[in-house]
Amino acid sequence: MMKLEGIMTALVTPLKQDGTVDEGALKALIEYQIAHKVNSLLLLGGTGEYTSMTMEERFRAVDITIKAVNKRVPLIVGVLEPGVGECLKFCKYCRQAGADAMLVLTPYYIMGTQDALVEFYCTMDREVDMPILIYNIPYRTNVNVLPDTVVRLTREMKNLVGIKECAAMSQAMELLVKVGDKINVLTGDEFSAVSLMAMGAKGAVMATANVVPDAWVKMYELVKAGEIKQAMDMSLDYFSLFKALFSENYISPLKYAMDKAGVPWGEAKLLPLLEAKDETKAWVDRELTRLGVI
Repeated sequence: MMKLEGIMTALVTPLKQDGTVDEGALKALIEYQIAHKVNSLLLLGGTGEYTSMTMEERFRAVDITIKAVNKRVPLIVGVLEPGVGECLKFCKYCRQAGADAMLVLTPYYIMGTQDALVEFYCTMDREVDMPILIYNIPYRTNVNVLPDTVVRLTREMKNLVGIKECAAMSQAMELLVKVGDKINVLTGDEFSAVSLMAMGAKGAVMATANVVPDAWVKMYELVKAGEIKQAMDMSLDYFSLFKALFSENYISPLKYAMDKAGVPWGEAKLLPLLEAKDETKAWVDRELTRLGVI
């Protein structure tokens, strides 16, 4: 089974004001992340503004990123479609282009039962035939893949390699108990990431690693070395920064923080988001200064 351990940065997608991908900024961001030793990259997740882009620009982002990464780290591509048709289309494109795996969001709006979720992911498994991770983020989709359903999927899918779990910590713990030895259980929550990695999660998919990759790599390495108290202390030290970044829509504060830290990300494409509020920017500035990022 594909191993996905450590820190996976959920990349922002550098976009120009006209909605096109900023190729130079995307390549620079990839180089920055790899130079700072993150273990893998996620393109076009929620942080990557998948829903703000046309399908043609998503294709372009995939092509640019696959060529730029050049197999130096695993590249996972997100697909955030409400149903089967466009999901299959995009997954098949990414497979042909050379992506290592797909992170497939639970179908939303028309909310299926647990049996329907099993059939959905099994259909992806049969039709796409490449490594797949489940993306479970019920606080955004109102759809929750329950741990027992994941157990079923480990038996019925040949290409299931992991899950990005963004449900409650107790659910992530149940997943670790039931499937932690079968697939890569990755947390998508900054605030419980160190605790869950200490309990056995293989790693963390972190949006904030765009701006502080060194901190996340260090926290993961401390956990792996058994230095749990030190990792916890570091997590607490960064808590206020993460709280600031997630205090409103999170993508706008995150891109603001990247700009302040000199991390390449290109121009902003905010709609349907709004620019971060002045008080949020000031909070981010204080925390970046306190932590020595700027």
